[in-house]
Parts: sequence; structure tokens; C-alpha cells
Amino acid sequence: MVNFVYPEELYLFVESIRCFQVRDVGSSKWLEVHEMIIKLSQQAALEVSEHREEEVKEFLISRDKLSVLIHEAYCVNLWKSRVLPHLLEIDPNPQATFLIYTVLYHEAAVVALLDLCLYHPSGCESLQDSVLDLIDYCAQGVAQVIGLVSMGYHENETKVDVDEAVLTELERQKRDLIYKIGLRCVSLLNYLADNVSLFHLGAARRLLVTHDIPWLMVDVLCFRPWQRNTNKGMEKFIDEKWTSVEDAAKIIKPEAQAWFCVRQLLLNPQLMENYTLNEARCKQLSKLLGLLHETVLDQLPVLIELKQFVSRLTLSGNTANKKQSLILEDLPQIQKELIKEVEREGGFYQIAQSQDGIFLNNNREEICALATKLTNAYGTEVLCELEQHLADLELQKPEAKPEDSNVANGEDEKLHKCGSCQKAAKKKCANCKQVHYCSRECQLKDWPTHKDTCKAI
Repeated sequence: MVNFVYPEELYLFVESIRCFQVRDVGSSKWLEVHEMIIKLSQQAALEVSEHREEEVKEFLISRDKLSVLIHEAYCVNLWKSRVLPHLLEIDPNPQATFLIYTVLYHEAAVVALLDLCLYHPSGCESLQDSVLDLIDYCAQGVAQVIGLVSMGYHENETKVDVDEAVLTELERQKRDLIYKIGLRCVSLLNYLADNVSLFHLGAARRLLVTHDIPWLMVDVLCFRPWQRNTNKGMEKFIDEKWTSVEDAAKIIKPEAQAWFCVRQLLLNPQLMENYTLNEARCKQLSKLLGLLHETVLDQLPVLIELKQFVSRLTLSGNTANKKQSLILEDLPQIQKELIKEVEREGGFYQIAQSQDGIFLNNNREEICALATKLTNAYGTEVLCELEQHLADLELQKPEAKPEDSNVANGEDEKLHKCGSCQKAAKKKCANCKQVHYCSRECQLKDWPTHKDTCKAI
């Protein structure tokens, strides 16, 4: 059985996850924990995809590590927005940017783990006070996606010119990750809305009043960041990559999550007691009527109640005569404490100067050694083995007509040669679907040559 983290390693990996300060980002100890988080994220996704027992999720929840993951997401977010610009002022064209990308990717891996854990009510219940910090983080992430879409970012197919400046490529990578994280945040907000009864009153107030998540989700549904038109036709953001689709009306996961989030909030009577439906909010929510057409309702019948609610709201109009009850609410602490610690260190610019030798290192040997270490951490060999395993499962599926199948397999072996040894091959790269291999060994051997072409496709 393919694993990124074996059962005997799992406890050690989860226990090793701890909170870092902004000054620690990129350090050797930070990178050690980063490797573990990457492998845990890959293992958790594998367990879900293969319908195994979700051991990673259980360990993270039982060891109270979700609040640590939220802390790490904030830490990298602060580094990305407040330290990285200073580093790029010191050296606008760094020789190697893979370590910077590693830090940016760390945030995406942390959010992916949170997404898998908070699908379960037990995960939401374990958040306790850190739920306030998570709500703030998700609201910001969704707002950033809306900002990118409003600028037409998702309509531009990201093709990298070899002569393009390093900084431009780094910015592209940064925006791609902001996009992925933002769509994950839609999913996280849906889980929080669905389990809002598990949190204290301050969480509900933060969802409805501080950030007005219903308003935000209406914007998301109107901008539709999960789809784009290209010269190849309609594409949708499925499994964190743009995929061509034939049925443009088919609802995918991020869109469904946005609809469910709005429904959970607006159809909760206890929550709505504290949500003032003033004229502006009524006008914003009425936009949903134009989106709740038959195609959507056929696929998501639970939205019929939501349509009825919005229709009644449109007819009744402004109901802003509710009295706001006085609530002494808790305030999020994670970002506040991180910034306090940065100020004790002398500020973000001071941290950027101290990290100059890490992120702007020009020593070629040290850069190569670090690149090799990170490559091993991402488990490319295990990914190849997993892809080969999935390809083998496809080949083992019974065919409707055995005679035709044998002929087809014979033709396949004649038509395709192994990309490594040139022998007859019937298995192909699971990513690009263009190059064939006769065995996993040949695929691994050819990977250093094939990877650039594979990623470009």
C-alpha cells in the first residue's frame, strides 16, 4: 500500500508540529516541520481519495493541532505580505526563488489540512477560541479571490515566457496560491457555518456582523471564480486545476460550498435574530434570485428553501427595525500576538534583513543541497508510484468485449514506445497523458528529463 507517512511515523510527525514566529520562517527547524506538514497533507488527501480510515485527521484533532495550523497559516501570511516585499527590495531578482515558493506553498498545505479536518464536526469543535482567527483568515482569503477575479486574473491563461523576469514569475506563483487558498476558504466557511452551534456567540457575530459572510458569498456566487472562458472553451477549477468541461451547467464543489454556506446562515433562525436586513443587504441578497434557476435547483434541491426565503425577503423589503443585543465578544489573538512579537524583534524590515542570507543566498552549492532536500520532502518518487498504481488499476478494469480489448492492447503496444528504453509500452504519465512507459522504473528514470515538459503541458 502506498503511503507518504507510515503508521509508525504518524505520531512523531503530528507531535512535531508547533508554532513558529515570523522570524523563524525559512530556518532549518522550520523546514523540518514544513516537510512533515507536506507529507501529512499528502497522506490525508490520499486517505480520503482511497476511502481509508482518516488517521491523519484523527491525530491532528486528538492532539489539538488545528489551532497550531491556523497559527502557521497566519505566520506565513504575514511573512508573505510584510516581509517578502522588503526582501525583494533588497534583491529584486533573487538567483533562486524555490525557497520563497516553498514558504508560500506551506500556507496552501496548511489550509488543505484544515479543509480535510473541519469537514468533520469533531474538527470544528476542537477549534475553541481559534475559530475567531480562522473566520478572519477565511474572510480575507475569499475577499482576495474576489479582487483577483474582478481584475480578470482568472481569465488570463498563465503561460510563462522563458525571458520573463524572475519577479514576475514569483508574483504569478504567489497569485496562483492565493487563488487556491481563497477557494479553500469558501469551503472552510461553509463548514464553520454548518457547525456554528458548536461555537460561542462571538463566532456567529463575527460571521454575520464583522465580516457579513452572506454578503461576501453572494459576491463569490456572482463572480464565479471557479470557471473561466478560454480559447479552448469553458474550464472549471476542479481538484485545484483548470479542467475543460463539456457541461457548463454542472455544479462543482466550490460553487456548491458557497451555496450551502449562504443557506446555512440565512435559514438559521437563531443567527438571523442578530442579522439586520437593511436596504443594502436586501438588495445584495436579492441577486441570488437571478442565480437560483432550475438547473441549479435540480442539482441542489435543498436550495429551494433558500429561494423561497429570498423571494419573501424581496416582497417584504427592509426589516431593519431589530434591536441589536449587547454582546461582550472575544477578539482573535493569533495575528495580534504574531505582530507583537515582530515589533519586539524590531519590525518586519529588520526581520527581512536578518533573513537575507536564507532567501537571497547566492552560494550555488548550498542552493543545490537545499533543492535536493526539498525535492525528497515532496516525495516525487512516491507520487510516481501512486500514479503508476492508479494506472495499473485502470488497466485491470474488465472490458465489455474481450476480443476487441486484446486487439486494442496489441495496437497500443505497437503504436507507443517507452519514453525511457523505447520498448513497447501501454502505460502513460498520469499527469500529461502524452508519454508512455513500460514500467515504473523507466518512468522514475525518465522523470528528470520529462518533468519540465510534463509541467508545461
